[in-house]
Amino acid sequence: MNPLRFCHFVCVGTFLLLLINLTSVAQEPRVLTLANSIEIAKKSNLTVQTAEQNLKTAEAQVRSARAGLLPRITANGNYTYFKDVQKSVIQAEGGFGFPMPGEEMDEMAPPSADNESELIELEFGAHHNVQGTLSLTQPVFAWGRYYYGYQAAKLNYQAVQRDLDAAYNQLRLDVSEAFYAVLIAQEFVRVAQQSVALVEKQLGIAEASLKAGAATNFDVLRAKVQLANAKSQLVRAENAIITAKNAYKTVLNIPLAEDVSVKGALEVPEKHQMLALNLDTLIEQALKNRPEVRRTQLSEQAAHKQVDIAKTRSRPDLGLFTNYQISQNERLTQMNRIWSVGFQINIPIFDGFATRAAVQQSESTLKQIQLGGTQVKVGVEFEVRNAYLNLLGAQTLIDVQREAVAQAQESVRIANLQFQNGIITTVALTDTQLALAQAEVNRLQAYHDYVVGLARLEKAIGQTLQQ
Repeated sequence: MNPLRFCHFVCVGTFLLLLINLTSVAQEPRVLTLANSIEIAKKSNLTVQTAEQNLKTAEAQVRSARAGLLPRITANGNYTYFKDVQKSVIQAEGGFGFPMPGEEMDEMAPPSADNESELIELEFGAHHNVQGTLSLTQPVFAWGRYYYGYQAAKLNYQAVQRDLDAAYNQLRLDVSEAFYAVLIAQEFVRVAQQSVALVEKQLGIAEASLKAGAATNFDVLRAKVQLANAKSQLVRAENAIITAKNAYKTVLNIPLAEDVSVKGALEVPEKHQMLALNLDTLIEQALKNRPEVRRTQLSEQAAHKQVDIAKTRSRPDLGLFTNYQISQNERLTQMNRIWSVGFQINIPIFDGFATRAAVQQSESTLKQIQLGGTQVKVGVEFEVRNAYLNLLGAQTLIDVQREAVAQAQESVRIANLQFQNGIITTVALTDTQLALAQAEVNRLQAYHDYVVGLARLEKAIGQTLQQ
């Protein structure tokens, strides 16, 4: 073979092999754990991003309210050009038209050709005029109006921080539920695959027994029907994985076209003991730690400040002002400089009952927040009680289903031996296998309910439970 052609084939083959490897690597799904999923969701979830933007808005409101406590300095300037300036004519006699000492004021004679030389034309103003002003104003006393506004803004900022914490807590629960939904769907596929394998094995035994004359066509047909049903369950389980993964990727805000897989376990150790939880203690922790409860408390404090601000609108306020002004034009030999300082007092006399309406509105808002806080506490207590009872139920089912699976596995083992020896029929064997599959499903569901119930209880009390 031509060496050049051989090298060409080698290079092309190497390139194709590399391309195939890269394609296979690119098609491998991204494997995510629960911790990875929560971190990804924190960075990309739209609800959290909205809460973060609300926090930035509240921070800007704090800076805006603080500005009311600080001096306000403004500067302005202008340049004015007059093409024509005002002119006036006066008579030079008698000191520019004014009487000499001891003389009376006479009317100025109208200008004539004989006395035009005795008139003087004067211009008032200048063509080019520049003026600048620097002003400073500072509230001195306003019955705490600006300070209350600053405090209300800070309290509102802290309340919005609690909204962000609540969004994180809810997101952690949403991610956990979606993650474990994918995990249990994967486990259901595994159970369905095991069921298909068992029924296929059973069908093989039935067909062999039929050839040996130890079984009938009914046993073979029953096994085939059972195999079709098992394969249908497998298809449903595989479709459920796709649905669960789509919901999972939606929570994480990642493209639905991206192939992902989850890594985790639903197993609970056999010697696992239920946490020594006291319902009253859990409710107390929830009312103390839940960001929603703290948010209503901060909002109530901010609403009190708003009531105080509304009440100050009917009271006088005192302010300090100072101005520094400069002006210059071509006629001045030296720039004009004027500085002034003073105090200003504003005394409201009648505002059309606007202050009274503002106070009533603020008090009504405060009452609404207080009622909302009571509703939040009731809702939190209900959530804790519900999560606690569900967790207790899941723990009980774990112990029951663990024993049920062990018994079902032993029943299948005995039934297989009996079927091979012709002691039982295909129907009896199928029943034991169905019982095992159902027990496996129930066990997995109990594990799923427990881990999800634990996540819901942690969200309900606003903190992680130590196991």
